[in-house]
Amino acid sequence: MSSKVIGALLILSAGGGLLVQLWRQGRAELLFLQDMASALEQMEAAIRFRRLPMPELLREQTERLYCGSMFSEILQYMERGEPLQNSWFLSARSIPWKQAVDALCALELSGDGQRIGENLRACADSLRGVLRHRQADKQQRRKMALALTASCCGLLVILLL
Repeated sequence: MSSKVIGALLILSAGGGLLVQLWRQGRAELLFLQDMASALEQMEAAIRFRRLPMPELLREQTERLYCGSMFSEILQYMERGEPLQNSWFLSARSIPWKQAVDALCALELSGDGQRIGENLRACADSLRGVLRHRQADKQQRRKMALALTASCCGLLVILLL
């Protein structure tokens, strides 16, 4: 009897660990999307009002908690001689979330300040759309995880009897 209980506890802990890992990944994506959209909006405002050059704007964004590493990576590529657009594309490709990668890779960083600002705003809006979609998906996944957990608990009760 004790081996069944130990086995059930191991199965439950493995399932719990998987749910926690999935929750962390989903939360990391949402936090990244929020932070990146805010960063792009801040860059757009800085271009419009302060007329800062792009390397300085990127340097300011490296301090961000969730997306600052991407801006640091962009600056590293640029220091190695890569053009801005290519550096942006290479850094965006390192992000693990496909929808965010697609939105960021679509950003064009050429032209005058007004055009770049418009492109940054459009990309931020696109990321906010992805964020809304992912938040809706999160509620669906939560319902599914709850149903799966209840089913597993019922199965374990049956197996232990």
